[in-house]
Amino acid sequence: MLYWYPYEGPLMPIYSAIFEDLVAKGHSVTLISSFPHYRKGHEKSFKEYRGKIFEVSTYKSIRLLRCYVYAPEFKTDKYSLVMRALNFLSFSLSSILAGIVSKGKYDIILAPSSPPISNGISAWLISLFKRCPVVYNVQDLYPDMAIKLGLIKNPHVLAFLKMAENLVYRLSTTVVTISQGMRKVMLQKGVLPKKIQLIENFIDTDFIRPSKQDNHFSRLYGLENLFVVLYAGNIGIPHGVEVIIHAAEILNTERKIVFCFVGRGENREKIIKLARERRLPNTVFIDHQPEEMVPLIWATASVAVITYRRGLADFSIPSKLLAMMCAGRPVIISADAGSDAAELVRRAKCGICVSPESPQALADAIIELKTDPKTREMFGLNGRSYAEENLQRKVISDQYESLFRSLSKADAVISAQSGEQSLPKG
Repeated sequence: MLYWYPYEGPLMPIYSAIFEDLVAKGHSVTLISSFPHYRKGHEKSFKEYRGKIFEVSTYKSIRLLRCYVYAPEFKTDKYSLVMRALNFLSFSLSSILAGIVSKGKYDIILAPSSPPISNGISAWLISLFKRCPVVYNVQDLYPDMAIKLGLIKNPHVLAFLKMAENLVYRLSTTVVTISQGMRKVMLQKGVLPKKIQLIENFIDTDFIRPSKQDNHFSRLYGLENLFVVLYAGNIGIPHGVEVIIHAAEILNTERKIVFCFVGRGENREKIIKLARERRLPNTVFIDHQPEEMVPLIWATASVAVITYRRGLADFSIPSKLLAMMCAGRPVIISADAGSDAAELVRRAKCGICVSPESPQALADAIIELKTDPKTREMFGLNGRSYAEENLQRKVISDQYESLFRSLSKADAVISAQSGEQSLPKG
């Protein structure tokens, strides 16, 4: 994994919990990651890691093997693609070396999907030396989303990324995906059905629980007595958060409604600028918060909102949706009908689905829930119940362990058969 703690991302708690549960069941886990670094370059890196090539330590119960990564400074956009490529390439090369020279036998190699997409190729190269299966875990379909957003237009780059993606799918023993929609897309790409395993993400139902809106976080920002429309998480280009700003403009005369944004992302400054240009006093922007504050953030919401640009909701199920459900908060999702995220909201009966990029539809849904506290309560209870029954940590980590065991046994059988065939007759 290119990023690991102290970097905070939505997938860190999921992978960490799976690895911890495997260790608790008697398995040994080695995690290969880079030294802590951030995309802005060396000025944000941790000084104690500079000059090091490898370092072995322990994260909780996991053996952590950190390796060198080139962390360039992105001062301009002119060479950002080249710098990002060097960043990915440096980690790919150092992680391959780290995996090969690492002591001990590997039974399974789990490779998370991008960034970078080359994780799967690196894992396969290591597996040649360690003689074990590779599981490629797809959390986001890349480069599909980047192509739809028009972020990658160079035909040579596109051809290379598609070739790399197809190669990773072909080389992996098993491909794990998190939703039926993603599985359908992979089948269209030519991935063999027998290779694909569906294992959903989970949410820590003990860490995030329904609690009162009047809490330390809400009091800190003066939100405890307001109807809070909350967007929390990455404010990225695919999410089309502009639609919330336009809905806030429509509801600007509703004095008790406040639109609260918590998080970071490449589109955050643009969204703040848009709110200022529209002179919207009913918007509040709060910086990214530490992980221990997360339960209080979700508890502050009267309604939690998820948005996507049209055509982009099929490529993921956001972890924040699971958090909203776990916190017992009603959901409004602005996404394509039939997308995995929208279907999950419908299946769990935990909120309202509206058309993407429609500020009026979003504003109408907000007013509908504001004036109907019983429905808000029902949606919150339904979401929490669904999370407890279907998205428990133990259920998901058990599925991963079962998959790893089955692949390990199958690999052992193949190795034994190969050995028997190679024995000299007589």
